[in-house]
Amino acid sequence: MSRPPPDELTTTVFNALHSLSQQNKANFLLDTALGLIQAGKYGPEVENYLEVYLKSPNLPKRDIARALLARGTARKAGGDMLLAKAHQDFQAVLKLDPSNREIQQHIRRERRIRFMTEPASQRAPLEVWERIASHIPRYHLRTWLFVSSFHREIAVRQIFHTLDIYFGEDTENLNRGLDIFDRAKADPIFASRVKSLRLHWAYEEGDMLDLMTRIFKTALPEFKALVDFEWIGYPELRAEMVQAVLNSQPYLKGLGLIGWHFDAVGVSAFRNLRKFTLRAEDDDGFADMGEVRTVLDQNRGTLRHLILGAYLARNHSWDTAFQSPTIKNLTHLDLVDTRISHIVFARIAHAHNLQSLTLHGTFEEPGSAAVVLNGDQIIDDDHTFLPHLEAFRFVVLGHDDELAMYQSVTQFLRRRKRLRRLDLGTCPWDLVLDLLPELSGLRVLGVRIANLTHTALTSLVNAIPKEMAAVTVTTTVSDKILSTYAGLFSRFHSLAFLHLACTSQRRPKPNLMSEKEFQVQTKLWNSSARSIATVLPSLDFVGWHGEHYVVVRTDESEGEPRCSVDLKELPARRRLDCGKGVDLGSADAEWLERKDVPMDYEMPGLE
Repeated sequence: MSRPPPDELTTTVFNALHSLSQQNKANFLLDTALGLIQAGKYGPEVENYLEVYLKSPNLPKRDIARALLARGTARKAGGDMLLAKAHQDFQAVLKLDPSNREIQQHIRRERRIRFMTEPASQRAPLEVWERIASHIPRYHLRTWLFVSSFHREIAVRQIFHTLDIYFGEDTENLNRGLDIFDRAKADPIFASRVKSLRLHWAYEEGDMLDLMTRIFKTALPEFKALVDFEWIGYPELRAEMVQAVLNSQPYLKGLGLIGWHFDAVGVSAFRNLRKFTLRAEDDDGFADMGEVRTVLDQNRGTLRHLILGAYLARNHSWDTAFQSPTIKNLTHLDLVDTRISHIVFARIAHAHNLQSLTLHGTFEEPGSAAVVLNGDQIIDDDHTFLPHLEAFRFVVLGHDDELAMYQSVTQFLRRRKRLRRLDLGTCPWDLVLDLLPELSGLRVLGVRIANLTHTALTSLVNAIPKEMAAVTVTTTVSDKILSTYAGLFSRFHSLAFLHLACTSQRRPKPNLMSEKEFQVQTKLWNSSARSIATVLPSLDFVGWHGEHYVVVRTDESEGEPRCSVDLKELPARRRLDCGKGVDLGSADAEWLERKDVPMDYEMPGLE
C-alpha cells in the first residue's frame, strides 16, 4: 500500500530542515525526542532519535547529559512497567500452584523494594518464612494452616517432617496410623514430606501383629524421601522386617532399634548410616551382639552419631563394639542406662571429634575415669581432651561418694567457652556453682540442688549467662513452693523453656483423696504452673514436677494491654519411648528433657 503524498506543511518543514546547520539539526532531534518522552510516547523510534543524536560530533556536554538522563529515565520506567506485569503473572501462578518449584525460584530471584501495602508473604522470600517456621513449636505452627496457601505449604512440611505412629491396644491411635498409611499410598506429595518415621509397637505374637506388619510392609515403600526410621517397642525389629526395611529404604541415614532385646539379625547390611540407635536391656536377643561392631565397621566413613542403651540391672557390655575404628570419627555419642567400662571410656578419650557426649549409667572403675578426665590440659585456651565439646551430660548412679570423680569432671569442664549444653546430674552443688561462671557460652542447663533455698537459686541465676534458652532445676527439698521462685529468672529475656521439679511432688491423684480435696489440689497445681508462664513472658513451654505444658498467650478482647495466659498439657511419655519425646519447640529443650534418662521399663507414665 503506497503512502499518501505529504501535505504542504510537512513539505515546508522538511525543506526547512535542509537549510539548518548540523548543530541545529541535532538540537531539533533532541528537543523532538524529549517532547515525545514527556508525552509518554517513548518507544523504538524515540530510542533511534537519541541514538543518532548521541553519534553527532561536537555536542555540548550539557546536552549529552540531558539526552542520557532522559533515555535512562525512560528505559527504567519501561522496565519497571514490564517487571510489574511479570510480577502479576508470577503471583497468579503462585495462587494456582503454590508448590511449583519454578515459580518459587522466580520469586527468590526478585530483588525489588517491597512496599508495606503488599502481603508479608511477598515481602520476604520463601527461605525466610521456612526459617521462621523451623523455630515455631508445632503446637503453634498449626495456626499457619489457616493463614494462606503459601503459609500452609510451609507449615505442613514442618508438621509432617516427623511422624510417630502407634500400633497397640489403643483403637484411636491404631486407626490414625492406618489412615496415615492409606494417605501415603494415595498421596505421593504427602508421603514425600515425611522425613522421619517412628513406629511404636505393643503387640504380642498373633494374627493382629501379622496383619499390621503386612500393612506396614506395603506402605513403607511409599515414603520415598525417608531419611530416619525408628522401630520402638515389642516385638523388636527382627530379621524378616530388617530385610523388608532394607529392600524398601536402602538409603536411610538414621536407623533406630529400641526395645527389650537386640533381635535385628542382618542389620549390618545397611550402609552409609549417619546415626545408629540401639536400646536393649541385655545381650539376650536373637542377634549376636558382635553385629553391633559390624554395623559400626560397615559405616565407618559416614557414621557420626551413636546411641547405645541398656539396662543397669542386667548384664551387658559394649567393649566389643567400642573396639571399632568408627568410634574415633563420632561427633555425637550417647550412652544411656548402661555400664561404662574402662575400655569404653578409654576409647571415648580418643574420639577427638566429639561435640556432644552423654554418659548415663555406672562406671565400673570410677577411679580410672577420674584419671582419664584429669589428663585434660589447656594450651592456649584449647583443651587437649575433647576440644570440640559443645554438649555434655554426666548422670551417673551409685557414685554419690566418689567426690574425686566429680572434682575431675568439673576440672575437665573449666574454661570451655564452646560448651552450650550441660547437665551434671547429682554432682555436688558447690562444685557446679564454682564451675558455672567460667562457661560463657552456656545456653542450656540442667541442675540439681538437693536443698533449694532463695539464696541457692539466686546464686545460680547470677552465675549463668543472661542469654540462657532452657533451664531445668530439680530439688529434693524446697523451703518454698517452687513457682514462687519464677521471678528470679526474669533476667533471662531469651528463656523459652523452664522446668522446676521436686522429686517428692506429683500431680494429685483422685484415688488417693476425696473428690473435693482432689479438685482443690488440682486447681492449686494448675495455677502454680500457670503463674510461672505469667511471670516470665518469654516462655513457650513450662515444665512442672516432671510434666510439660505449652504456653498459649491471647490478647484481651477489651483492648487491655495485658494478655491472658493458659497452659495446654502435653502428653506424658509412653512406655519404652525413645530419647525424643513430645515437641518442646527447640533442640535445646529436647536435649535437656531427654526422655530416656533414666529409662523406665515398667511404668507407662511419670510415676
